Amino acid sequence: MQQSQRQLDNEAIAAISRLTAGDLSAAEFAEIEQRLLADDAFRQAYVEQVDLETEIEHQLKGIPADWPTPPQTPRYVWIGALALAASLLLMATMLGVTLMRDQPIAAGPPQLEYVEAQLRGLRAVAVVTQIEGELTASDESIQVGSRIKPGSLRIGGGALQLEFLSGVAIRLSGPSELHLLTPDSATLIQGSAAAIVPPDAGNFTLNGPVSAIAASPSEFVYSTTGPETAQIDVFQGEVMTSLLGENGDTLLNELVKTDQSARFGGKAIEVADSSFAAADRIRVLPIDDALLSVTDQYAAAIIADQPLIYWRFGPNEQQGDLVRNVMSDRYAGLIRSDDDSVKVERGSLHFQPSKRSRYFKLNEPIAGLNANDFTIEMWVRPTRMHWATILGLLPVGQMEMEKELHLAVLEYANHTNLVHRPATMRFLYRYPSTSYAGGMNVFSAESCTPGLWHHLVAVKSKEGISLYLNGKLRQVFDRLTIKDEEAYTAVLGQLDTIRPDRQFDGQMDEIAIYPHALSPEQVEVHYQTMTGDSPR
Repeated sequence: MQQSQRQLDNEAIAAISRLTAGDLSAAEFAEIEQRLLADDAFRQAYVEQVDLETEIEHQLKGIPADWPTPPQTPRYVWIGALALAASLLLMATMLGVTLMRDQPIAAGPPQLEYVEAQLRGLRAVAVVTQIEGELTASDESIQVGSRIKPGSLRIGGGALQLEFLSGVAIRLSGPSELHLLTPDSATLIQGSAAAIVPPDAGNFTLNGPVSAIAASPSEFVYSTTGPETAQIDVFQGEVMTSLLGENGDTLLNELVKTDQSARFGGKAIEVADSSFAAADRIRVLPIDDALLSVTDQYAAAIIADQPLIYWRFGPNEQQGDLVRNVMSDRYAGLIRSDDDSVKVERGSLHFQPSKRSRYFKLNEPIAGLNANDFTIEMWVRPTRMHWATILGLLPVGQMEMEKELHLAVLEYANHTNLVHRPATMRFLYRYPSTSYAGGMNVFSAESCTPGLWHHLVAVKSKEGISLYLNGKLRQVFDRLTIKDEEAYTAVLGQLDTIRPDRQFDGQMDEIAIYPHALSPEQVEVHYQTMTGDSPR
């Protein structure tokens, strides 16, 4: 008799709960593992419940404001993480049915091959951000910007960098094979993988001959040196390494800290202090500071549509901390940073994370901006997936000393407290701006790949709010006939001028604010003038 979907879901939830709590015996663990391999319906229910648990965890997870020095991790956190590693081992076993191969990576011209796991309901877990070397792909599904679902990824040479949707960056150095499991986990079959786990990513599990659970923030390299041997070099943070038995139980575990290495062979883990020379470190490649190639035709198109403010960040447009508005002598931009984490460099505005409040803002407010329609337009290039404020419109009159209210917010939204696709753009409009909750939201139609420039346009009109990302439009309709003569200022790069929260990490350029709504035709002309591409 076929089981109902509800019964399958309940059995999968019970298995996951007992597994993460450490309540399963060796025999029960083996029984679940065998059922995952043999029972298609139960396997699908298990995958969907693991995915749901992961999504709920991300929705409830708080986002730290900066990158603190890693504290000593409490023992109970590692115990829970080890239980999760056992759960991921089951998933790896399950995916291995469709992914594992007997042959090693072939010699010869470097190849790039991706095989997606043939299971229903799987969502993308990572994005390709960089490809190095002359890698010949087996198909066109793997290129910079590609979203990858669970599956196997093999490279015969060169290097390939991924950004998991949790924010973790992984760089594979060929020849290597990596199995992608979830936004928080992967398995290294062979080769070398360098990883950076940012502070807002939580724990990341990289399995292999041993299980490595990295606490954020951390940076390490995992290299397989044989079928049952490996080495982990920790450059920053903490990595809990564990030898797992055939049934998934932890046989031995050791905590590896900053400037330490762990070597694995047979049934032993050896941890020793190490001195890593810069030349010896296999690093995740930083996103380079690529310039936005702005043509005179693009600038002319912007100016023809008469923005009130147009910041271009050219070589002759900065005087001290002020950036000139090319439309008039008013509304200059002001850099507020005492640690160089906000600066104009090579023709664009650069933001880096800081423990201190830092931002870019108007040097004088705009009176009556919300009395009519308005538009915000810019080019944005995030360097990693994170939850960050790109631009906020704030009323000049504020109610509190510890935080500030917003009329509108443009955000790079990744793992926020709202439901949306990962690494998307968000436009929030809230009037009257007398509350810290509620408002109208519209999210972009596509995700934003770190390292690429994106054209971003937000429009507030009498009919509602609109958001364009690379020319593609999303709208929320509402009647917005408002009598508001209040003055508003613009703050870029963090949530407001007081809290160093949601700091943007990346570049901005060609920022324009219009006292009217751009039409869809005008937005398309701007995008096509810069790129030559049609968004449709």
